[in-house]
Formats: sequence, structure tokens, C-alpha cells
Amino acid sequence: MLAEQEFTGDEALLDWNESPLGPPPAAVRRVIDAAQRLHRYPRGLMEEVTNLAADYLHVSPRQVLLTSGVDEAVDIALSLARRGWGTQPGFDGYEERVLANGKPFQPIPLGPTWQPVGDCEGLTDTDIVFLAQPGNPTGNLLDPDWVRKVRSSAAYVFIDETYREFASGDSVIDDGIDDRLLVYRSFSKAMGLAGIRIGCLVADPDVIERLAPVRRFMPIDAVSLSAAAGVMEDLSYVKQLTAYVLEARAALAADLRASGLFDEVRDTEANFVVARLRPDTSEQVLAALKQARIRVRSCQGLGLPDWIRVSVGSREDQHRLSTCLHNVQTTT
Repeated sequence: MLAEQEFTGDEALLDWNESPLGPPPAAVRRVIDAAQRLHRYPRGLMEEVTNLAADYLHVSPRQVLLTSGVDEAVDIALSLARRGWGTQPGFDGYEERVLANGKPFQPIPLGPTWQPVGDCEGLTDTDIVFLAQPGNPTGNLLDPDWVRKVRSSAAYVFIDETYREFASGDSVIDDGIDDRLLVYRSFSKAMGLAGIRIGCLVADPDVIERLAPVRRFMPIDAVSLSAAAGVMEDLSYVKQLTAYVLEARAALAADLRASGLFDEVRDTEANFVVARLRPDTSEQVLAALKQARIRVRSCQGLGLPDWIRVSVGSREDQHRLSTCLHNVQTTT
């Protein structure tokens, strides 16, 4: 449906949900400073970033475990269970990591409104359920009553809050962490650090103590740790990016709707918008995007055929997209 393009450097990159504002200046400064010490192991940096993350999330440092991105977080969490569950459509990384760890994966189907169908029949106290809040690629929040039912049945529930800063409502962390809940927070999205691999698990201290030995020795490099420390020392970037995304997301959805080229455009709680292509204009739209060097993400592999995910971009990139769609509209 949407072929991968060779990267040439002049594209509008609206496919991977990256920051449209560039990297956090404070993170860049810390990375430049850290470059003078790359011959040293990052002594003390894990502890520093753990403490900064705990302050940011209003939890104890004993509840925080840094990981090399969500993949390592999922791998570590799987040591607690015999089987993994996840929603479909949904983030394909959960199923991939569950299977890579030699464990069975049980899909949880979503209905037309992208809410779970049924109550996860067959869920046992040896299972872990992976839920993204907001979801990817759906961008919506799951029914909290349904989530509570799942939390009462599963051995563990892993809630991925990668896009939390862009969402309405509160984090599940704010309601307290019990010994069956693991929450993942990414430093890639609202902190503008997609170019490095770092995030953290938040859980009960006893669960963190159980998971820590599963983690690799010094799993996060000095550059990544320094970048994370920099952005959390100066959270003004997070506030600026969040405010920008909330405004630009609405404008992006409005532009897609105004083009008349999509059967449906759904608002989200993330830093992207999803739209279902019209069968009669699909080929023209995709061809025009490719010619204009505008990258968007096909949702085919994420369980939503005929849908595309469009990241919030810079004002210039979103204008470029709007112009492209307008040109298609006037020629169809």
C-alpha cells in the first residue's frame, strides 16, 4: 500500500511521530559536555536520571527502572508471566517481543469504536496484558472500567504511556501503583529524544527489585543518559512541545477533513492523526504524497488496512501536506 521511500533528507517526515521542534536545547548541551568523557563508563548517571525521572513522575526512585526503550521494558516485564496479551489493532511491538521471548501471544480485538470487545475470557493469573494509553495507531484511550476489570484478573498489566503528555485526563500513576501494575514512560515523544533509546518502568518497589537483575549491565549509554538528564533538568521544552502539538494536532485533523479525500478522520490523544483513505482517491493521494516527498505511516501492519497515520509536523511541513492534498482535490 505505502512503499518505503529512500531517505534523501528533504522529506516532510510525518511517519514516525517525532518532535517537530527539533531536540531539546538543554539535552544537546548535556550531550556535548558528555562527549568529552566518552572514554569513561557513565558512573552515577543511571542514578541521576532515575532520580530526575522519579521527580518528574512524582514517585519514589525505588519505583523507577530505566530501560533501553520500550522493547527492553517489555522483555523485562515478560520475565514475570507465561503469556502476553495485547490489543489489535495496536502497537505491533508487543506481539513481536512476546513471540521473540518464546511465549504465546493472545490478541484482544477492538471494535469499530476501537474499544475492546469482551472481557478477555481465558485471562489467568500467569498472564501479562500490554495496553497502550493512548493507543498506537488508534490514538484513543481505552475504557477505564474495562481496564480495571483486566487489572483484577491478570497477573500483571503493563500500561504504556508513551504519548501521555499529549492526552487528556491523568496518568494511571496518579492513582497509585499496586504490585500488579507496570507503567512505561518514554523519553522519545514529549521529551523530543526519538534519536536515543531510553525510557523507564514505574512499578511497586518490590517488583522493581525483582526486575532489576533481568536488565543488562549498564543498558543505557552515556550519551542517552546525558540527553535525558538535560531535558528533565529543564522541562520548559516539554511544556513548549506539548502546547504546540495540542494546537497543531487540531489543525492537522481539520486540514485532512477539509481535503475531502478521506472516508474518515479521527481525532486522537497522541501526537498524530489517523485517516481512512477513500477507495476512489487512495492511489492518487499516495502517489501525490510520494511525489511531494511527504512521508506518512501506513497502518496496514498495525491492524488498520486503508488507514494512514500522520504525525504532527512543523508548520512548514503541515502546510506542505495541506498544499499537496489541495492539489489532489482539484485534479480529481
